[in-house]
Amino acid sequence: MSIACGPRGFHAPTQLAERRPVGRRTRRLGIAIFFVSVAVNAVLGIYAVLAPGFGETQGKILGTSLCVTGAVLIALACEPAWERKLLGPVPAASAFLGVVGFTFAIAGIWAEPESETWAKVMMTIFTFSIAGVAASLLALARLAPRHTWLIKVTFVLLAVGAAMYSVIPWLGDDPGEWFVRSFGVVMIVLAAFVVTVPVVHWIDRGALAAAKAATGGVRFCPYCGRELAGDIGVELSCSRCGRDFTVASTRLKGEPSVNLT
Repeated sequence: MSIACGPRGFHAPTQLAERRPVGRRTRRLGIAIFFVSVAVNAVLGIYAVLAPGFGETQGKILGTSLCVTGAVLIALACEPAWERKLLGPVPAASAFLGVVGFTFAIAGIWAEPESETWAKVMMTIFTFSIAGVAASLLALARLAPRHTWLIKVTFVLLAVGAAMYSVIPWLGDDPGEWFVRSFGVVMIVLAAFVVTVPVVHWIDRGALAAAKAATGGVRFCPYCGRELAGDIGVELSCSRCGRDFTVASTRLKGEPSVNLT
């Protein structure tokens, strides 16, 4: 079987990477937990507003439900970068730290520990988890080669900012004016870079699409449409539908096209 396709038939994303096979059931389970927890939060919130007898136990249940929602939201935010194998273990570690942090929060809601160390540890965990989530989302941006330094500098600033913020609870009431000023400078510069990266991603999208089209690489499975990365003339296998195929360059009526065999 062979299928000839002209260049106008391709509408693939501008940048693709090898992906992990994420099961649909796993993704659906996470999304289902998220929506169920949101629904529970809404019901409890309405009950708190309308019912005069909303007590401490109901408040703890609402807090627990909010923590579950937050943990699932962090995991869903890290999933695209993890699936695309970006940033190594950062997305998975960030999701794990988010779960650990919200577990600490749930335990604090019900046990009400008086130790300040508990709150400091929880804040440190959340700091690195949120920093990892931000890095995982920024890693999805695709910049032209001349702009890649922006994302690298952003990651460095994000790591420095997270490290500085994580030690603030452990420095006591007076962390020092030099530290506060330095932290402020880092966070201002970080905010500037975080805002800049998505804008440059939007600006570079046309150039990246043209560069990808010129290379003639394989960017998706012709049978099921799953995104993948490969070269023309090399036998490829789709992890979703399990079919093997090879894309060969041909020319029809003077225009480039591909022949699937």
